[in-house]
Amino acid sequence: MAAHVTNAAGMVARNPGTAVVAGVVTVGAVALAAPLAIAAPVLAAVGFTAEGVAATSIAAGIQAGIGNVVGGSVFAICQSAAAGGAGAAAVATGTQVVGGIAAAGAALGKFLWGRGRERE
Repeated sequence: MAAHVTNAAGMVARNPGTAVVAGVVTVGAVALAAPLAIAAPVLAAVGFTAEGVAATSIAAGIQAGIGNVVGGSVFAICQSAAAGGAGAAAVATGTQVVGGIAAAGAALGKFLWGRGRERE
């Protein structure tokens, strides 16, 4: 194994909390900078595709449960985004908001945890 991989694995083993925070902050930064790079694979995994809802997917199950899809609903926005339509802007904005909150929350939590540990 390369030395840098061994060093990284050792750092994670010694500081698992810091490693998790670093991962969350990194994903949050990607969500802010390139939100559709995160949202598009998630939409596809759930079953929203450019061609429509994939058969036997989670999205198909939801659609079967809700019946007629109302324009402007979360379901319609997700399908629009997957097809490259106007919903992409709404999904991108939502991804940025969630990513920013997650990154800020993880960083703040780590900061506050460290401050509490200093007092012990």
